[in-house]
Amino acid sequence: MIKFKRIGHRLLAYVASVIIVGIIALTLTYALRQRDVMQHEVESSLTKVTESVAEGLAALMATRHAGEVPEFAARLKKIPNVIDYRILRLDGTEAFIDNSSVERVDEKLGEFEFQGRKNDPAQQQVLAATDPSLLKVKQTQALVFVYRTLPGGERQVTALNPIRSAAACHQCHDANESLRGVIMLTTSLKDIDRDAAQTWTRSIFIIVAALASIVGLIYWVAQQTVVSQIVDFSQAMKTAAAGDMSVRLPATRTDELGHMARSFNQMNKNLLKIYDDLERERNKLNTVIQGANSGIVVTNADQYVVLVNKAAEQILGKKKKAIINAGFLKLFDDPAWMESHLAQSVDDSVTVVRDWRNKVLSVQISTLCDESGVSIGSAALIRDITEEKRLENRLKLESVTDALTGLHNRRHFDEILTTEFLRWRRYKQPVSVAMLDIDHFKKFNDTHGHDCGDRVLASLGELLNACKQSPILIPCRYGGEEMVVIMPGIAEDQALSIADSIRRKVEQLVIDGLTVTVSIGVAGCPGHPVDSAEALLKLADDALYRAKENGRNRVQGAQRS
Repeated sequence: MIKFKRIGHRLLAYVASVIIVGIIALTLTYALRQRDVMQHEVESSLTKVTESVAEGLAALMATRHAGEVPEFAARLKKIPNVIDYRILRLDGTEAFIDNSSVERVDEKLGEFEFQGRKNDPAQQQVLAATDPSLLKVKQTQALVFVYRTLPGGERQVTALNPIRSAAACHQCHDANESLRGVIMLTTSLKDIDRDAAQTWTRSIFIIVAALASIVGLIYWVAQQTVVSQIVDFSQAMKTAAAGDMSVRLPATRTDELGHMARSFNQMNKNLLKIYDDLERERNKLNTVIQGANSGIVVTNADQYVVLVNKAAEQILGKKKKAIINAGFLKLFDDPAWMESHLAQSVDDSVTVVRDWRNKVLSVQISTLCDESGVSIGSAALIRDITEEKRLENRLKLESVTDALTGLHNRRHFDEILTTEFLRWRRYKQPVSVAMLDIDHFKKFNDTHGHDCGDRVLASLGELLNACKQSPILIPCRYGGEEMVVIMPGIAEDQALSIADSIRRKVEQLVIDGLTVTVSIGVAGCPGHPVDSAEALLKLADDALYRAKENGRNRVQGAQRS
């Protein structure tokens, strides 16, 4: 398919195509019409000839001169363009060349007076008795034309004209026969086809001449009035599209093209002002984006990264080019993670915390949509909150930790104990508590000073923290020199063994040349009918009191009721 780049050529091609189709249609219609007229004239001539032959034949038969019919037919064959002429019986055999018809007539008349008897009685079958054309003549009793084309291309037409039975025929033939025979006359159509071909050739010449004249005129008019103006307009549009909004078109015309030129000039003027305003705002926005402490990465609707600020490069530890080439989904080298959060950000932005290369990042992921809700891109706002998280964890730890011992403080102890007791009540998971008290702690403070006492408490806290991993123990400072170890999932019997292990380790401590010992009371569930965490702790406290009474530096289990 030919493609024209210039509008003038396309316009010319379209108009020329319409004209060509129109002229060809008219010429073809005319040529075919002429051919039909010529063909009709031939059929009319054949009709007249065959009817004249029928009249002459009737005259000869009426005077009983059938013998002259073959000579009469021979003269007809000498007419120009007459290829064949025959008189046929209704069964398709040629008449007047044998004695079959004469014999039937003599038999009917009872005498041998009919002129026309032949010496050679052999019949000649010209058309089959079942020939469609012959059957149609007998059925319609009307003239039938048969067209055929010879192998060389020459066309011929054969007229089959019925010979109707008249009153005069009844003297020699049956009165109930409506037809006596068929006149078959064949002629060539080569003269008609030759004239039609000449007509078509002249028509082609007229088409070419008319088309050349019309196309040339249309091209000249279109070039002068429309195309040149459109070319100028197209060039001006290209210049404006390249960023030069100062281009202007001549606007002297008063027609539609002049209106287009004036509209274009005004549009460029307005766009130039808008462009300048946008450029100033873009510079401001770019300054804000590039100066921001938070990383910003933005994509277009095809998820192609179109914006990466310097903070994003610093936080992610990647160059801008690498971020763009990898794509938005690989911002954190984990496309599945990014896709899952992008899917959640369709209705609202999603903020997640991400560990990234020894940093803690706050990542706000958003899907950007236009007013109709169609996605136009995605954005990620990235903040390095490593220091914030460290301070947060430190404050959280300090809020639940005793500063001197490093153990959980009393407030956190109450929460943990209540939680573990409720777990026992609900799931029947064992829980035990061991309450420790430093033996003769007042002596450390009074004799050696409070600094020494603090060192004892700190050392004990360090020892308990070292023991809390296996099994899971939760050591807490209860108050003063008293400490409590919560043992989730541990029954009282095992808790007694663990408590004694702790006691022996404390016994090995030497602080400022002094040895330290502790007394421990243990209580656990199941084993005691208690209904609150406070009641369980009271049992451990009572056991501790008995350990003190029994000589200190020992582990005492709670009494069973």
